[in-house]
Amino acid sequence: MASRRRFLRAGAAGALAGLAGCSAVPAPRPMLDLTVSNVRDTAVYLGVRFFRPDVAERSEALVYRNSVEIPPGDSDDPWTAEDVVSDRPYRIEIEDRSARSSHHYHYRPDCSDDDPYDIGVLVRFNPDGGVTFSQTTCSSDAPFL
Repeated sequence: MASRRRFLRAGAAGALAGLAGCSAVPAPRPMLDLTVSNVRDTAVYLGVRFFRPDVAERSEALVYRNSVEIPPGDSDDPWTAEDVVSDRPYRIEIEDRSARSSHHYHYRPDCSDDDPYDIGVLVRFNPDGGVTFSQTTCSSDAPFL
C-alpha cells in the first residue's frame, strides 16, 4: 500500500514536470504595416484582406479587411495602415475594384523576434496596370520582392 508521503512526492514531481515548459512568457510579436503606393494616372478603389493560411474555413481565417480609395500620385506619399496584424504568415489578397482585377501575396516573416525592427508589406500599383508586392526582410539570403 502506498504511503501518504510517497503519494505527495509523486504528485509534486508530476506538477513540476507539467510546469517546466511554462516558465517562459512568450514575447508579443511586432505588428505589420500595410503600405499602398499608386503611381497610376487614376485612383484605385482597393479591397484588401489578410487570411491565416493554417485555418481551413475561409471565414475563420480572415483577420483583416479594409476598403480604401488610393488617389493617383507618386510613390513619395503612399497610403499606410499601421499595426494591421501581428507578424505571422498570411495570404494577402488585394482587389482593384475599379479595374476588376485581383492579386495575392504570401507573406512569410523574415526577421527574428529578438531584434527590434519595422515590418511591413508594400503594394505598388504600377503605371502599366501591374501590381508589385514587397516586404521587409532581415536575412541576407531572402529576396526583397
